[in-house]
Amino acid sequence: MYKKMKLKGVARIEPSHLGDPLEAAVDRSLRDKYEAVVDKSLGTIVAVLGSDNIGEGHILAGDGSIYYEVDFEALVFKPEMQEIVEGEVVEIVKFGAFLSIGPFDGLLHVSQITNEYISYDEKNARLVSKESSKSLGEGDRVRARIIAVSLNEKEPRESKIGLTMRQTGLGRLEWLEADTAEKEDEKAEAK
Repeated sequence: MYKKMKLKGVARIEPSHLGDPLEAAVDRSLRDKYEAVVDKSLGTIVAVLGSDNIGEGHILAGDGSIYYEVDFEALVFKPEMQEIVEGEVVEIVKFGAFLSIGPFDGLLHVSQITNEYISYDEKNARLVSKESSKSLGEGDRVRARIIAVSLNEKEPRESKIGLTMRQTGLGRLEWLEADTAEKEDEKAEAK
């Protein structure tokens, strides 16, 4: 889930940027230091939106930089357990599909796509169900539920998000639209 948050941090202004306007130099420093950082309690800082309250500058002996304590706003993405997300399939592999959700990729294991048996069509890079011939390929938009989250602060690329589409209201968006149209047709026939 995306959230706008107020955070506290420290901006380091290097000597080469001391002539720049203070707010611009602080914002640049904050973006360089905090954007794309993964924190287990916050999630991932996607963007620093700007600084609000720049404190008094401090100089450390032997360092020509000036350090400012700063309050700033940031856009943060934190995947939450049981959250419903929409994403795009970015890769199909034999054991499932990887979905792009925010700044992370989540794994949709073949056992979590539908209640039907799923096979891997290597030639067309698709996952196909046996009974209904539903298929999933790269570029497809899907709605899924987050069932596992493991964020890795030291190696953000090692973070893992598990997903499922085996519940009502989840799946490839085209499947959901077809189900809705089918139910509306049934209602119309019943009248």
